[in-house]
Amino acid sequence: MNINNEKPYNLLPFLPPDIDLDDVEILKKVNTANIALSKLEGSSLAIPNRNLLIEPLSVREAVASSGIENINTTVAEIFQAELFPEKIQSKAQKETLHYKDALRVGFALIKKQGFLNTNSFLEIQKILEPNKSGVRKLPGTKIENSSTGEILYTPPEGEDLIRELLKNYETYFNNFSDNVDPLIKLAILHYQFEAIHPFYDGNGRTGRILMVLYLILSERLELPILFISGFINKNRSDYYRLLNSVTKNGNWKEWILFILNAIETQSLETAKTVSEIKKMHHQYKETIKNKLPKIYTAELVDYLFANPFYSQQSLAQIVGKERKTSAKYLNSLLSENLIEAFRFKREKIYYCPELLKLLS
Repeated sequence: MNINNEKPYNLLPFLPPDIDLDDVEILKKVNTANIALSKLEGSSLAIPNRNLLIEPLSVREAVASSGIENINTTVAEIFQAELFPEKIQSKAQKETLHYKDALRVGFALIKKQGFLNTNSFLEIQKILEPNKSGVRKLPGTKIENSSTGEILYTPPEGEDLIRELLKNYETYFNNFSDNVDPLIKLAILHYQFEAIHPFYDGNGRTGRILMVLYLILSERLELPILFISGFINKNRSDYYRLLNSVTKNGNWKEWILFILNAIETQSLETAKTVSEIKKMHHQYKETIKNKLPKIYTAELVDYLFANPFYSQQSLAQIVGKERKTSAKYLNSLLSENLIEAFRFKREKIYYCPELLKLLS
């Protein structure tokens, strides 16, 4: 295909693409990716309170996905910023928390309405970019090499065309009657969204949020706990090269294999993390039961695993006790070396280094 990087790609084909999805290599890879994804889902089912996983794993994803856009922060900074909003100092921390909020809203939309449409995509993007929200209306958006200034791609222009492409994307996103494996469709959908590039900003982050939401909508996952950003971050040059190769050469096969490999790799890695969280959760539960029986509750143990940083105020809200009582609880945990502490201004901040290390 003869695509001019400097001219809007207004002839971007609608979905579904005209490609052979019965390729043997793709079918073999989709099989191993599905097995890995099932292993992740199985490991999460073994957690007594599965919702515990959403909070810590979504923070890790928010940091990784934002890092792809050179919005750099750390897992520890985001956990602290969420627990202590007054500590938020950088734009990067605020934008990363926007990502986490957008993911939460997207998940709630699926649970509420059972589908996602263009308005859903707009709502997610508005949380990510409150000052640059909405479909692009003006021409001039170009994807450039940040180092050289070379124009790599010019997305479609014109609000009507962009909305037409989004409507087609929306239809494909919610159609499960075509017998195409959802993991293959996930790769196709992600390319298409990035090629449409419907917003002035937040396209990559919105697209990556839609990846995990699609796995939930297609019933391959029950909770948003698998994220591809970690893999993309480690293979960033291949990611952009293969996106461009679909546009320029119609090289769907290599792109689909890349995404399937990402799903398999991240599923196995996340399953390992989930198993370690389960093991640690059990150890803390038994230790607190045996050594600190007066303060033990299931709510207390779950609180310790929702965020590796703790405060007297936040614990008081969770366990329904006075702040003075929550301080005693935390100091009891401190005395058994289950957590550690440091001071920030006048606030005593407690944390679990073992859990923080696992999530970082």
